[in-house]
Amino acid sequence: MLEMVLTHKGLPPEAVYLNFRKLLDNIPSAYMVMDRNLHIVYANPAYMQTVERNLSEILGKHIFASFPDTEERMQTVEAKFLETLKGEITRLERQYFLLTRSDGSTSEKCWQCVQTPYYGADGEVAYIIQNAEDITDAEALRKKNLMIAAELDHRVKNLFSVVQAVASLAGQGSRDIDEFREQFSSRLNAMSRTYSALSNTNWDGLLLSDIFEHELEQYGGVGSDRIKMTGPEVLLGPKSSQDGSMIIHELATNAAKYGCFSDPNGRLHVSWQVDLSAQTLAVEWSETGLSGITEPTQTGFGTQLTDFMPNIKVERVYRDEGLLVRTVVPLPIAARSALRNI
Repeated sequence: MLEMVLTHKGLPPEAVYLNFRKLLDNIPSAYMVMDRNLHIVYANPAYMQTVERNLSEILGKHIFASFPDTEERMQTVEAKFLETLKGEITRLERQYFLLTRSDGSTSEKCWQCVQTPYYGADGEVAYIIQNAEDITDAEALRKKNLMIAAELDHRVKNLFSVVQAVASLAGQGSRDIDEFREQFSSRLNAMSRTYSALSNTNWDGLLLSDIFEHELEQYGGVGSDRIKMTGPEVLLGPKSSQDGSMIIHELATNAAKYGCFSDPNGRLHVSWQVDLSAQTLAVEWSETGLSGITEPTQTGFGTQLTDFMPNIKVERVYRDEGLLVRTVVPLPIAARSALRNI
């Protein structure tokens, strides 16, 4: 077994000889030593714990015989080792490798390593001392943070685009600045509620029933005798949750001004169904209990809003007793999950 003896004229006389093995055996950092032929001659307990192997399995073997990997990865690592044998301190930053355990199972690890040359009595590099740090978890966290940052950037840009579109449409339909301010503020508040709800679900999406309940709460809520809601449990994706919330908000706002919520006799029945064979989600908004309802002469904000959503089909029927709106959306676009109670 290698007895690593350090002789260095810069050390005090009493420290001419240092037992490196005894020193490294008790260091919590992972250390491994190779000779000039890249055969493993030493590895401390911390290193063996990291690679989940026994020392006897790798001692005296070539580094790539002990830890085989792809040709590209081995070439990269070997190039660093050869530089170290020339006297250079080298680094391997975020180096991935395939770890094969004693039982034959494998997993991919990410290491950060420093290779230091160790000189023999003849002044030539005799060994490579590698200090390895397992950064697999830290690297996974780094990648996750990058993904979150990219997703956040996308969502912020999307939010600004939506706000710009809402402002533009609201401006076209407002009679004066006060009306614009009131309507624009109401729509921004609705968007804010949706974003908060999505944030609480880690942007997994919102249940269609929850969106209706939140928007209709100020008008008595689903539990009142004026509002009825039926349909299976459907989880909308984040984008569909935002779009659906805006559409429902406009329908509810319109109902409060001109429809079922403007008259004590008004009633609302909201229903939806999923057609798995056709892969569609159909939603129906039916207002009743009114009279004298006619088609408006001007195109409202809600109609303009749905016109900006090419993937949905909307049919509006202005019945005398109240407005009927049928909306059909492709299921892959709308729903993240639509398998319960169908």
